[in-house]
Amino acid sequence: MIEVVCHNDLSPKNTVYRPVSGALRPVAFIDWDLAAPGVRIHDVAHVCWQYLSLGPSIQDASEAARRLRLIADTYELVDRRDLVSVILWWQDRCWRGIEAAADAGNLAMIRLRDAGVVAEVQQAYQWVSEHRDHMDRALR
Repeated sequence: MIEVVCHNDLSPKNTVYRPVSGALRPVAFIDWDLAAPGVRIHDVAHVCWQYLSLGPSIQDASEAARRLRLIADTYELVDRRDLVSVILWWQDRCWRGIEAAADAGNLAMIRLRDAGVVAEVQQAYQWVSEHRDHMDRALR
């Protein structure tokens, strides 16, 4: 079921920030080249992964789970049972896509792979997998 136009790459690197009262505040999203009709949970899951930096750098899985719930609540994501599964889907899709494109000779993807991005995403996937039950419980 198509619900919205999804950005499909919502992340800090695709956000424009401006100083407001001494702090940087997001004001716009850029880089809409992957935009397509889709379901809200896809963009919400990508936001959770990217803005929370879900992965091994997180020291407190409980705090990550609390923030995951906060994002789901803020976006009024009513059916959130699959949110963690969709985060894992994005992570898996990301590293596999980089690998496939690099193997096909895409120079940008070769640079990403050589810079260790595939390994970083695989480690993030592993971390989310290990903390999945905790995050799923927080979303109930």
